Amino acid sequence: MKLQGCLLGLMLAGVSSACQDVRLEPKNIDNDIVVKTTPVTNLPFEGIGPQWGGYDNIERWTGNATFTEADWATLRERVSFLKPGLVRIMASQGWNYLTDGAYHPEKSAGVLFRILDFCQDQGIQVMYGEWGERALEDGSVDTDWLNRSTDFLKYLLDVKGYTCLKYYNMCNEPAGDWSSIGGNYDLWQQTYDQIFSLMEQKGLSGRITVIAPDVAIWNDTSLSDWITRPAAHFGDRIGAYDIHSYPTDDQVKGGSYRSVIEAYRGVAPAGKPMIMGELGFKYNPNSALGAKNLARIAEDPYAGDDSNMMVYDAFYGVDVADAVIQNMLAGYNGIILWNMDDAMYEDQRDELKRWGFWNILGEERFGGAADEAIRPWFYPMSLLCRYFPAGSNLLQVSIPEKKGLQAIAAEKSGAYTIAIANSHAAAYTLQLKADEQMTLSNAKVYRFTAGQGAAFEGPVDAKGFAVPESVETIQLGSGQSRTITLPGHTFVLITTLP
Repeated sequence: MKLQGCLLGLMLAGVSSACQDVRLEPKNIDNDIVVKTTPVTNLPFEGIGPQWGGYDNIERWTGNATFTEADWATLRERVSFLKPGLVRIMASQGWNYLTDGAYHPEKSAGVLFRILDFCQDQGIQVMYGEWGERALEDGSVDTDWLNRSTDFLKYLLDVKGYTCLKYYNMCNEPAGDWSSIGGNYDLWQQTYDQIFSLMEQKGLSGRITVIAPDVAIWNDTSLSDWITRPAAHFGDRIGAYDIHSYPTDDQVKGGSYRSVIEAYRGVAPAGKPMIMGELGFKYNPNSALGAKNLARIAEDPYAGDDSNMMVYDAFYGVDVADAVIQNMLAGYNGIILWNMDDAMYEDQRDELKRWGFWNILGEERFGGAADEAIRPWFYPMSLLCRYFPAGSNLLQVSIPEKKGLQAIAAEKSGAYTIAIANSHAAAYTLQLKADEQMTLSNAKVYRFTAGQGAAFEGPVDAKGFAVPESVETIQLGSGQSRTITLPGHTFVLITTLP
């Protein structure tokens, strides 16, 4: 049976595991969370981090080509605590290197270069690419754009020396009718054929990994050929694969989301990394929370239609943690959160895509200084970013079948991290165990429990950054366990990483 057919058969049978590594285990009928020494994938994890960059309208909004030094200091401090292993940064010729038809790479000095300087200094790997440009009137690839794009890539690598650039991607979400490719697979393939040719001509081949196809999937497997066809056509010239997903809460909590993303992981070449290039979380518009989101957008003069206003509520952080953990369990080697900062992207003119941890231009332009504050979902996301770093080995965790319960573990250099999310309203009391003896010395225990609105229980320091509720030594295995209490809408993380 062909792999894709096997995957679809498994999905129809209700089995949410890829054909290449199926493990059918007895159900966990006790209230035990058991950390296993079995890896989720044979490839190392590359980290979690947000979509960053953009800020393309900063000069129109503020009159300046860059942020104030105070805002830069705030961004650097917050991202330093976030400690992402991987971020995604997208450019475009009009915003970054083309002025009145002339190539001018220093156009990016105000924002992009300063972000990349920070990533370089902090050792943060970058998935870099471009949003894409429309095809010419005759339907052919715009080779002038591709020439400039690869020239700019060469500039970033050779002149600026950005070794932090790990992945190169072109044409955001090409399978969508909203994209520059307009869903035309043949045009997309022609574009990449020319990109590979230009990279070879300019001495860029082998210096940065090309990642594709960057398609947005909609909780089904209908776009799997956007992975299988490039794999067959380009072979090893594509070094990694990625997709985007924006599941609704009922999909994430109902189980269909993980089945779908496992299917996409399963049709990608097993020996190559697979990244979730954008992970957003939505609420079904027919639900109470979906209606609440639409009402909040209507009430906010600065919120565009493409906004998730639940970023202001604490429960949103636990919901996203649920989805992030499912991505790790499904074998994804990295996850990009959509997104970091409201001020990065405009929806309609002077209306923001509100999805961020904060809005760094609140005081300057959009609603006041209070909107620059850290939002609650930063708490669990910062812990996932910090303590599932690049180079980790993800470990399987057996959990009881309880609604909204997810768990994942990881090991790096002898240190362990365990993350548990309960996105359901019910409270659970569980026993944390391990299948082999495990001593977690001086383990930091973090707990985040969502309350009403933005309120949550979880200790923070003076800057609003998470601090552990306790530091303790935890013995697991050989009949030893640690009781974990999980009130509704709670995220717990235990780590021995510094």
